[in-house]
Amino acid sequence: MRKFLKILTLFMTIFCLCGCENIINLQSYHKIKIGMSISSNSTFLESVCQAAQKAALQNDAQLEIVSEDNDPKKQALQIKTWAEDGYAAAIVVLCDDTTAQDILDNAGVMPIVFVNRCPADHSVLQSKQNVIYIGGRESDAGRLQGEFLSDYFLSLNNTAPTIAIITGDDNNYASSIRIDSAKDAMSEAGLMPFYVYESSGGWDKNKTQTDFAQFLKDKPVIDAVLAANDDMAIGAADALAQAGYALSEIPIVGIDATYQGRAAVRDGRIDFTVYQDPEKQGAGAINEIMDMLGGQPPNVDNDSIQWQEYVPVTTANIDQLFPDDR
Repeated sequence: MRKFLKILTLFMTIFCLCGCENIINLQSYHKIKIGMSISSNSTFLESVCQAAQKAALQNDAQLEIVSEDNDPKKQALQIKTWAEDGYAAAIVVLCDDTTAQDILDNAGVMPIVFVNRCPADHSVLQSKQNVIYIGGRESDAGRLQGEFLSDYFLSLNNTAPTIAIITGDDNNYASSIRIDSAKDAMSEAGLMPFYVYESSGGWDKNKTQTDFAQFLKDKPVIDAVLAANDDMAIGAADALAQAGYALSEIPIVGIDATYQGRAAVRDGRIDFTVYQDPEKQGAGAINEIMDMLGGQPPNVDNDSIQWQEYVPVTTANIDQLFPDDR
């Protein structure tokens, strides 16, 4: 009975949000429909989607997940389609961090939860009700990477290491924030790195491995690799190993602490990563949507943001943080 009342309350709330032109037939409407538009398929986003799908099932909601192939126009059109088709809400991982307003314009009254990639202009989050962001401060992730590399090189009295940088993609300011924050942290620690290589890996392991292997043919000096995510860190590590470099002498750092990233920390391919919780982003988005549809305010701060903490991961604490991996 309580479950029926909860669902009925959600239906009535959706009715109020959508207005008289989008009347819901309670007799034929079986499940709340939620759309989830992600920028592209990646290891971390797969985990976010899995968490969201599980939470949707637990809430008797139907979740449709669509990958937009990093096409912001395609993503905006998808949101418009869902809004016109009467979807209750949508979860969005932005293809382009500057297009959040386009998403909101196309969503109309449909609630939107941005996850993982925060809109570049935070003010758009206050432009409408029922619009929030869930994710981490990218500057924190990069700072933790930079601090790890700083501690490593200062312990060797090497203040001018040669570092290769693997960025994400041009449409994602999260990548540039991560890399810039890492650079700033190293500068503040007294390092003066020489960045011998700085190229986009497209968040992809195979692309990174192929491109970096081409660069390594001339056997340049590489003291460290700074990558904007784990997949690219692993791709760089594999390229270095195949080129004959000793990975034990080259610290490689990533971000996400995916299952694959954690395995790479354990087997020595990468030395450091930063964990962001896909459960809090995927399941968290579904839970916030259900609360909003039920008339409850979202669990966010005054900026309509629910910040998630990044956690550093090394060989020293990985088994404590992730005891169930083995």
